[in-house]
Amino acid sequence: MTRRRFSFRFVLSSIFILAVFFLKPADGISQESCKDTRLDMLRDPDHYDLKLESVKSLSQWEARKKLLRETVLLRAGLWPEPERTPLNAKVFDERKGDGFTVAKVYFESLPGFLVTGNLYHPTRGTPPYPAVITPHGHWQYGRLQNSVDCSIPGRCMDFARMGFVALSLDMVGFGDSMQLPHNPGSSRARLSADVPLPYEKRLFWGDFDFPEAELYGFTLGGLQLWNNIRGLDFLTGLSEVDPSRIGCTGESGGATQTILLMTADERIKVAAPVNIVGAKKQPGCRCENMPGLWLDTSTVELCAAFAPKPLLLMSATEDPWTNSTPTREYPILRKYYSLYNAEDMIKNVHIPGGHNYNARTRAAVYDWFCRHLKSPFPPIAVPVSVPPEVKALGDLRVFPDFLLPESAISGLDVIKNWKAASEKQFTAMLPKSLAELAGFVKTFREKLALALAVDIPSPEEIASRPGEVKNLRSATFRTVTLSRKGRGDCVILESLNSGNLSAGNILLVLPESAGGFLSPDGSEIQPWVQVLLKKGYRVWRVRGFASGLSSIPPKVYDSWSWSPAYNRDNRLNAIQDIVTALTFITSTYPQRPLTVAGFGASGLAAAFASAVFGRADKVVADLNGADPGYDRELLSIFPAAEIKRVGDLRTAALLLMQKQLVLCNPGATFDMGWYEKMGKTVGAEGKFMMKNGITTEAIPELF
Repeated sequence: MTRRRFSFRFVLSSIFILAVFFLKPADGISQESCKDTRLDMLRDPDHYDLKLESVKSLSQWEARKKLLRETVLLRAGLWPEPERTPLNAKVFDERKGDGFTVAKVYFESLPGFLVTGNLYHPTRGTPPYPAVITPHGHWQYGRLQNSVDCSIPGRCMDFARMGFVALSLDMVGFGDSMQLPHNPGSSRARLSADVPLPYEKRLFWGDFDFPEAELYGFTLGGLQLWNNIRGLDFLTGLSEVDPSRIGCTGESGGATQTILLMTADERIKVAAPVNIVGAKKQPGCRCENMPGLWLDTSTVELCAAFAPKPLLLMSATEDPWTNSTPTREYPILRKYYSLYNAEDMIKNVHIPGGHNYNARTRAAVYDWFCRHLKSPFPPIAVPVSVPPEVKALGDLRVFPDFLLPESAISGLDVIKNWKAASEKQFTAMLPKSLAELAGFVKTFREKLALALAVDIPSPEEIASRPGEVKNLRSATFRTVTLSRKGRGDCVILESLNSGNLSAGNILLVLPESAGGFLSPDGSEIQPWVQVLLKKGYRVWRVRGFASGLSSIPPKVYDSWSWSPAYNRDNRLNAIQDIVTALTFITSTYPQRPLTVAGFGASGLAAAFASAVFGRADKVVADLNGADPGYDRELLSIFPAAEIKRVGDLRTAALLLMQKQLVLCNPGATFDMGWYEKMGKTVGAEGKFMMKNGITTEAIPELF
């Protein structure tokens, strides 16, 4: 069964008082929408309400499907796709049963990292056979679980008897997968197919927790998805397998693996995720909750993205995830299939019982797979609940002595090599000349926005309301409140206008500690702001998350299970608010030049927001004495998962060098040479510069 991280959450209203703005109703924004719901609407797997994008046409849905696949691959650290290095597969110690054979197998999904499991073959029929890859859930004995609730060897033996080649692989840290951990409760290698060893929960087992590796997209769920993709490479490379007839089915955590694999890899033609697809509850292990994965999608929507291919939803009356599938999830999914006139390609079988992949579930899956993958033999209608052959086959472990072959490397070396390969891929994709810059910009602007979970709203999607107006001696101060329709956010903009607009608009992104435009009593404009006004700028400032005025306290954010998988943190909310503000300013004053300047702790957010927005004429970003090129420092100032896969600040700088970019106050170890070299490479010598010793009061010196 799926194991869930339990966390004590706190009643938010009793823990903190945040700056939520209660504004008067006006055109475009209601009283309710002026409350920023991002402050108190956090979610996790057990506190989850399904939200789906409205779909009005098949073409719209096809575009959404493409985005969903790109999102899954990026969140799994699989964009750009890692090199498909030689599998170096070993199949050995084949044993024969009634109507099937089973062998031990391992292959290298990454150089030196072994994926372990069993390979089942039919003993009758004529190849090529259909094939099925069948990931397992978080059972005590992993892929060798053989109980009433779930027999993984049982379903694989049955598949072979029906004429399928079946591949059963260990989850990372389960069974024979010993190079990296899963979680403290995973059974690892303490199991035997015939006589299970005692399970001692008091022993310490490691957790898959490598924060620096996450910057490079190396996560437990991503590694398992890559293992399954390479498992398909192995299966489709067998001469006896028909590569056009491949299915996938698994239960609980294995069902989540099924959903991710059928989304990421088009070779899956038929799927049956068992007991995990829920509109009120999401999967609950680290391996199912990669950072950012569920921010804007769900297991339901990813299943919908499989349409119009055959999809079987298995559910159970007492299962926490699927107890209401016939009346809740299934009708939703049928609507997506109806876009293709393919309602006959989706089916739900609802059985009495709890979280399972039992004999009754197996029978329904067999029927579905035999029909749609054209098996050589009919489905087994009444499977044996706990197959006795498992004991007769003896020990099916790949490494029963717990000793790995010489080709295996340590888990820490796997991570080290992943990071090095990631850097090598990024370097290879960098533009080598000005002519290559446009292609780089197009690709990486989209991927950077996806990594940062940024929505670029259209002007029509932004509701605005003018607020406070104050006439000062030399300028007019005003506020405007912005909200993206249906998003529940609330962005406060302040502006100063002296009448001289020859220089255009400048958006300042400043931390609250930098103070405001006005003196403490509100009667005078700060001297450095007056200089900007005299230079001909309409001066704007964005507050809220962008300035740190609004923030989710870490204790609250961390009190939700797998919060980064479901919730944007303060930094990502800040970037979104800056982008929303930029959209409003440019749509309101389309002919005016636009400058963006971020200082202090807001500098990086301003740079990333401007890079994905793409329409600023000049950007100034304060590094605040930091070196974001050093992983440990990046973790402390901007710990965004997968960010190194898309190039981090280096990508943002290249996107901004098309116009003008100034980086201020870099740390002592910051690699300025890289930026200077790339500036020359793309012809931006006069468009890029570094400045030291810049304070808030010295901002006007940069313009």
